[in-house]
Amino acid sequence: MTLTGIMDIGSNSMRLSILKRFDNGGFYVVDEHKSTPRLSNAIQADGTLSERGIVELMTHLSEFQGLCKAYNVSRLVAIGTAALRAAKNRDDIVRLVRQEIGLDIQVISGEEEALLGYSAITHTLRVDTAYVIDIGGGSTEISLLEGGKLIATHSFPFGAVTLSHNWPTVSTRESIQSAISPIVAALRAKPYLTAHPGIEIIGIGGTLRNLASVHQARIGYPLSITHNYTMSAEELRETVIWLGALPVNQRKKVEGLSRDRVDLIVPGATILLALIELLHSQQVRVSGRGLRDGVFYSHILGEPTLEPARVLRDSVLNTLRRFQESEVHATHVTDLAFYLYRDMIKWGFLSAGADRILFTAAMLHRIGVQVSYYHYDRHTFYLILNSALYGLTHREIILAAAAASFKGKSKLRKICAPYRLLLTEEDLQLATKLGVLVRLAEALDRRHERRIHRVSVKSDDHQLVLMTYSTQGIEVEQAAAQSCAPYVKKNFKRTLRIESEEK
Repeated sequence: MTLTGIMDIGSNSMRLSILKRFDNGGFYVVDEHKSTPRLSNAIQADGTLSERGIVELMTHLSEFQGLCKAYNVSRLVAIGTAALRAAKNRDDIVRLVRQEIGLDIQVISGEEEALLGYSAITHTLRVDTAYVIDIGGGSTEISLLEGGKLIATHSFPFGAVTLSHNWPTVSTRESIQSAISPIVAALRAKPYLTAHPGIEIIGIGGTLRNLASVHQARIGYPLSITHNYTMSAEELRETVIWLGALPVNQRKKVEGLSRDRVDLIVPGATILLALIELLHSQQVRVSGRGLRDGVFYSHILGEPTLEPARVLRDSVLNTLRRFQESEVHATHVTDLAFYLYRDMIKWGFLSAGADRILFTAAMLHRIGVQVSYYHYDRHTFYLILNSALYGLTHREIILAAAAASFKGKSKLRKICAPYRLLLTEEDLQLATKLGVLVRLAEALDRRHERRIHRVSVKSDDHQLVLMTYSTQGIEVEQAAAQSCAPYVKKNFKRTLRIESEEK
């Protein structure tokens, strides 16, 4: 087991993430820390970072380093972005930090910053063709992805903090539009930004996360997850106008808005609105993962990019390893569940299209045991809902959690009740039927010995026949599967008969 610290020294805030990595490859964040020195405001007329800014930087870096020492962090990576990039005395600052604190800061270019954002995107979202915008405090990086590949990128020398200078405490629809126009002109000067009008925008950074949190609070969204949250262009525009109409001191009371962003949220959002206007995009998707995640994937794991097909699989495996569950058993249950699923589609009991949900549910069906064996279905639901699972929509995460924790239709409906805003009646029926398949697959590997290597399904108007194929005795597995007969009867309107063939 190793612990890694990653520092992001930005123009508005400084952030630290501490990640634990197991010998089996699993990893997760164990702690985070944030300070808001607004270093870009400490850049003087001559282009140097002021003495006050340097003192603030050193103070917060010492705090971060102290936390890392408390955790016995074995590797520490510190990345400096726009503010340090712009400071003419950055070399002196880097040297001072190394001498006084013993920390090496890597000051990266805007293009390198965009690459780290791209790394975070490819590991945590399924994406094809899109524009990725990372709105920082002192710069904004916009990248074009085609087929999931990075085609072009540029770092613009403005961000939420730099635009906030002389910004009014209250903004009208007209004043916001007036601020958008020069930004649109700056963006239009880059030809790659007009190559794909109307395509999806993916947003990285605190401005996007805060806009998503505010919007979720306003509509009563049942999940506190901003990663992979989507908003229409109109929803975003109205949220920004609503925030702009509030005096800055009143924004401190807005649910979902960080207090250190009350004066930055509207200026930062103006950059996003400018890109929407230029592209005529209809939707923005939020990435809750950014530079620090990109550093971890690129510098620590040594895998800067990830193919879209691996996004869900790798995050599910990471969750399984993080909770120390058997990959062999989980994979075998999943294989059996998919034998059942494909045959149930063939017999008309299910429709295709639920592969991602079933894969997640079957692989993670037992992780709740790590909390307690008793009522582990409830713990499984909570852990799936709150784990770092990527490549799924929020709806799919809820359905996977419901199917994995299935212990009957009424219990499933009860546990899903708080999330009905995102679910239809058909969704609940789907989760129920997938849950039955997961329970059957789990039963067919009751001893975790993979005695049944394949299963098939046949059906008539009265019976559902499970044919199991094995090379040794399966009495325990047959008995466990037969105990699922009431689920089959209630949800598929068939009695369950289990037959076996040894070969």
